[in-house]
Amino acid sequence: MMDDKTSNAAETPILAGTGENFGPCSLGRRAILGGIIWPGLYAAGLSSLAANSAFAQSRGTTTPSERGFNPLAWLNRGRDSFDAVYEASTGVVAARMRDFSIRAPDGNLCQTRIAYPVTVYDRMPLVLFCPDAGCKGAMYDPFIGALAASGYFVIALDDPRAVSLKASDGSALVATSPDVRGPSLAEARFLIDMTAEAAQILGSRANRVDASRVGVAGHGEGAWMALSLAGWGSSESDVATARDGRVMGAFVLAPTPLEANARIVNAVSDGGALALLAGPAGSLPPALPGSGLIALGLPAQSNTFGGLIGNPAASRRNGKRQVAEPKPLAAAVAAASVFFDWGLKRQSDRRRTLLGLNGRVVEGLTQPLLLSRA
Repeated sequence: MMDDKTSNAAETPILAGTGENFGPCSLGRRAILGGIIWPGLYAAGLSSLAANSAFAQSRGTTTPSERGFNPLAWLNRGRDSFDAVYEASTGVVAARMRDFSIRAPDGNLCQTRIAYPVTVYDRMPLVLFCPDAGCKGAMYDPFIGALAASGYFVIALDDPRAVSLKASDGSALVATSPDVRGPSLAEARFLIDMTAEAAQILGSRANRVDASRVGVAGHGEGAWMALSLAGWGSSESDVATARDGRVMGAFVLAPTPLEANARIVNAVSDGGALALLAGPAGSLPPALPGSGLIALGLPAQSNTFGGLIGNPAASRRNGKRQVAEPKPLAAAVAAASVFFDWGLKRQSDRRRTLLGLNGRVVEGLTQPLLLSRA
């Protein structure tokens, strides 16, 4: 059952990197073009393209109730999928945000942040996002909003240890309460179970959320929770017991460092889910050789992308305010979209795009991307 007091947040697009709300008219260039061109295409009878195999999922052709004609996909036809999402993620993101809470069987209240596209065209896989320690889901609006805009229904957990406070100057702060439990794997599994409940915020299009295709994402400490659900973990932990067989892929940002001499391993019999780590080049935890883990080094200066995601206070503990890094974060979003398109939507051509990121020069980034596989 939904908790009414937290299920009615404003539904407005956000600007990645600022957290500022914009009205429905402040869409990106392609969204505006889509709104202009679509009526003409419909009048010309081109809506039949929705049934064309070029628009069908690689698992098979979907029914009209599962897939509509997406004018933005038509506009981006022939374009590199990474470039399309990267460009869209550097401006106003066409996504909506809602707070959602639901009571678990053990009595605990699971509080989350939901992100989904402004206009729902196709069936959307589910992505469950696990935050860093002491962080709320809303601290990740620039990331989860941009990922949602590329065609995913994202549920971001709140860390119960995150406590809202007010500073002496009246500004809002988030502190970490050591006396409160952290998020649990049981809570994450429960939220996957309750996907249909969360999808009700879409109204008549609630059936567009596909809970049979599940991915996980995470940041910092939450990265390890996401990896655990996908069958990965530290060589010093019991990896096999945490795996959730419904998870098909894990994308994680800047995992917290491993203990000395530990490695990331995949220790489940079925090989676990696909996993991709992304973060500042040279800062990602090492993987056991032969594990198949994919790592993407980004030209980012901080693990919080200059405070754009996670708790900004954590990046200012040394007294220096770091410069926000929206373009490296946009590159991370684009890589996540390509990765989940491959792993969840079964778009096989995305694998080639993903592997082609190694050494790729991206406009606006100071250094090429670096991709490696253990």
